[in-house]
Amino acid sequence: MYTQVVLGTAVTVATVVFHIAGLVVLIMVLNRIAPSFEKRLHPRVGTSLLIIIAVLGTILVHTIEVWAWAVLYVYLGEFTDVATALYFSVSTATTVGYGDIILTPAWQVLGTFESMSGLILFGASTAFLFGLVRHLFEQLPRPLRPKS
Repeated sequence: MYTQVVLGTAVTVATVVFHIAGLVVLIMVLNRIAPSFEKRLHPRVGTSLLIIIAVLGTILVHTIEVWAWAVLYVYLGEFTDVATALYFSVSTATTVGYGDIILTPAWQVLGTFESMSGLILFGASTAFLFGLVRHLFEQLPRPLRPKS
């Protein structure tokens, strides 16, 4: 069990660092492209495109993370094919956990680390997107802001 805890902690820390770095890069990209959107597009269109880019970027970060876990499971011999490992990884990271595919007892604890990591990182992504949307709506000219 010690190996599972150490490996699970290491991979969780790595995915958290990767996730935060990915969100920081996403902020840098949005900051770089936002001025050109403001000059060339209607405010609502530009704001909508920035939100779409942020959502797609966030999905990309999560996708890379679940692929990393899936590759780890294949490397450890838990699954013989990447498709099954990816299915397990996505259902675990999203905490859906259907239970139709499970890890062997030798690595069951490792799966709980992915679940914990996914729960925390999806929460961080939600907070990021909520904050971004709020910031972008505050930047809209007053008559274009959604009514609250």
